[in-house]
Amino acid sequence: MKLGSLFGRAAWNLLDQVVVSLTNAVLTFLVARSVDETTFGGFSVAFTVFAVLIGISRAVATSPLPVRFSSAGPAAFRAASASALGTAFALGVVGGAVCVGIGLLLGGTGGQAVLALGMVLPGLLVQDAWRQAFFADGRPAAAALNSVTWTVVQFAAVAVLLRAGLGQVLPLVLAWGGAALIAALLGIAQGRSVPRPDRTRRWLRDHRDLTGYVVAEFGAQQGAMQATLLLIGTLGSLAAIGAVRGSLVVLGMTSVLAMAAVSFTIPEISRRRASFDERRWMLAALALSTVVAGVGVAWGLLFLLAPDAVGRTLLGETWDGVRAVLVPAVIGQALLAAGLGPATMLRAMDRASVTFWRHAAMSPLILAGGVGGVLLDGARGALWGFALAYAVGQPLWWFLLRREARAFVARTAAARDDAPDEEATGLVERSMASVAVESYFGDVGTMQLPTMQLRAVRPAPARPSAPPAGAVRTAPGGATAPGGAARPPSGGPVPPRPGPGAVPAA
Repeated sequence: MKLGSLFGRAAWNLLDQVVVSLTNAVLTFLVARSVDETTFGGFSVAFTVFAVLIGISRAVATSPLPVRFSSAGPAAFRAASASALGTAFALGVVGGAVCVGIGLLLGGTGGQAVLALGMVLPGLLVQDAWRQAFFADGRPAAAALNSVTWTVVQFAAVAVLLRAGLGQVLPLVLAWGGAALIAALLGIAQGRSVPRPDRTRRWLRDHRDLTGYVVAEFGAQQGAMQATLLLIGTLGSLAAIGAVRGSLVVLGMTSVLAMAAVSFTIPEISRRRASFDERRWMLAALALSTVVAGVGVAWGLLFLLAPDAVGRTLLGETWDGVRAVLVPAVIGQALLAAGLGPATMLRAMDRASVTFWRHAAMSPLILAGGVGGVLLDGARGALWGFALAYAVGQPLWWFLLRREARAFVARTAAARDDAPDEEATGLVERSMASVAVESYFGDVGTMQLPTMQLRAVRPAPARPSAPPAGAVRTAPGGATAPGGAARPPSGGPVPPRPGPGAVPAA
């Protein structure tokens, strides 16, 4: 492994995440400063719906790529990514049609926002799917180029609209999504592959053992957090929920780093997982958690130590409430990041079922911690409650990782013992990607399994023993030869030679 190349891919991955996050933030501020509150509210509705739909698209369409296809060959990966991109496009068409219908029914500014989102949703989802495909293929520089293209085009389009006095929600959302469509078309040229929506049903069927758990996990995480925030606002005050959300904005760089770390680490580990022993799994998880948590704490300390003028410049009057809750917010973020390493390693093992059940078990703790905390001490109590929930859940993460690492190493060793004549490198474990793609597109008679598949090892044919001297064997077509040597008919196959140690014919 070349460390320079590895660090280079990590840097490109982080750059892409920063570009996307900053683009969304700057665009939101730009629109907020340029339109009235009603129009901005409509834009926010569209952006919120998009955030939910893109999470579902990543779970259903592209989550198999880094786990099961990162070690596939170029042709196999292109075929798989075409299926994933086609699935994202199909989801965009279906989701877009629903949004258009809802937008027409709602009417008003909010309805226009949802209507416009429905019109551009396929391009938005496909553009994001290209990013995930490039990450899985070890090409984060291509993802960064695609994201920068989207950024430049959308800012140019929004600037033109605002300058022309067309700062209404419908054209703004269309410009935002239209820029994504241009970037999605660029992705076709970059990836040398075209989305194949006709493969959607098969893609969903063959990866439902993974995607079903990923979707459920996404729902459990988002549902628990959003429900908790709503209850905090109901049981506490609007100022309390404003302080909690403000702290999340201030510490947003930790979230950006976490997303970059996950999208980079899963495919990199998946390519090498056959060579990992239990110790390497645990060390990789520890390193990832330490880096993300450490950077998150350092980022939080910058705001804790900075003059209040810096915070007020960013958040205005909201800063005083945010400043009061920063200590538990930073601690909670660090504890949350500490579980990122085990969760990412489990996903790289293709063990989404384990991460789902762990998140499902944690959801009631998060809800209880947040609601109980806000009743005791407002926003600060809610964040201390979150931190306590994350701390309680940490031992479970590491227990699950150790258990699954041992099982994975045992399966890999058993596979190696069952395939003694395979070449040493990369043949103990075949990525499901290659198996699936070959059975789809390569016209190879391999059978697809729902999880990992190993190359079938056919027993070597038994070597023929020489017949007794003087025996006569009938060859195909009726010809015989003395001494047991069968004489093939004209044009017939030549029989195998006797193996070493066989008695030669008399």
